[in-house]
Amino acid sequence: MSSPTFTSTLRSLLNSPTSSPTVTPSEIAAAVSEIMAPTSTPPTPAQIGGFLSALKLTGLELDPEVIAAVATVMRNHALKVEFPANWNSDVPVVDIVGTGGDGHNTFNVSTAAGIVAAGAGSLVAKHGNRASSSQCGSADVLEALGCQLTNVTNTAVPEILSTSQFCFLFSQKFHPAMKFVAGPRKELGVRTIFNLLGPLTNPAKPSRVVVGVHSKSLGPLVASALHLTGVERGWVVNGSNGLDEISPEGITTVWEFGGSGEIAEKEIRPSDFGIMEHSLQSVKGGDSAFNGQIMTDLLSGKLSAGNPIFDWVTLNAAALIYLSEIHGVKDLKGALELAKDSIKSGKALESLEKFQKLTVDLGN
Repeated sequence: MSSPTFTSTLRSLLNSPTSSPTVTPSEIAAAVSEIMAPTSTPPTPAQIGGFLSALKLTGLELDPEVIAAVATVMRNHALKVEFPANWNSDVPVVDIVGTGGDGHNTFNVSTAAGIVAAGAGSLVAKHGNRASSSQCGSADVLEALGCQLTNVTNTAVPEILSTSQFCFLFSQKFHPAMKFVAGPRKELGVRTIFNLLGPLTNPAKPSRVVVGVHSKSLGPLVASALHLTGVERGWVVNGSNGLDEISPEGITTVWEFGGSGEIAEKEIRPSDFGIMEHSLQSVKGGDSAFNGQIMTDLLSGKLSAGNPIFDWVTLNAAALIYLSEIHGVKDLKGALELAKDSIKSGKALESLEKFQKLTVDLGN
């Protein structure tokens, strides 16, 4: 049986599932904290399932303040990444990630874009996991390339970033408290608030992000929640084809925000970066071996401008480079040139190879 506080919050939610509930974001955060740090009277799996269902039925799982509050609790219970006092704050820590669930099974563009941005000089702390709805997740493709992701500890992250410019924080390792909600989530079999939280709970606390969402309705609320969790500048993106990345074809809607938190909505196309459009079919992915080979071909220079994968990856990397504001870049076309040069110069491949070696060395 759970504590009286959790029980009270759960009852308040369940007693008003279709009306405006009186439960506050801080009360919901306190309830989530009890789930993630169980006391002698932890919530039962049935109560956790009821709690997640109630957040969905009341619509609170789509409230930016609730999302931010729950994300903050989740990150507080993650393994801590602490940067040294002499850390170079002139180059911001950044991330590029999608919420998943778009169903398109494309190549791992955000992972590749993160590596390319790192090769250009960005400090990329990529937060991700194995595949859940696709054939190959970000962790899967990196493992196929020889990276020993479970060797990456929270204390090693700053040194890895300093050495390789790229680090992958494996969600399963960095969020041990998620084991307490794994069972109820699986048994419910529906998307819950936790499906939105991955991009908001990076333990490295990136200050600049590109986050993809599979539904246009999620754009403004995820942007608002990101700002509330402390992100200084970001793009939330959604392709008109339902892609949770910047799309290689057609229109992508962008919700951009800065320090004030004001959200500006705009539309972009590949032509805004100075590249041609490619069909979604031309950037389809496969299993980890298939996607790993594409990644190898891309970073080793076997693909070039005009190739659908090359163009799509550099397009997404350019957005992250633009937000990073490295090398004085001021526009998307300038950022695209830095992304292209990262591949052509071999710096992107060097960044990945350094990261891979470090992950192996950490296990010795």
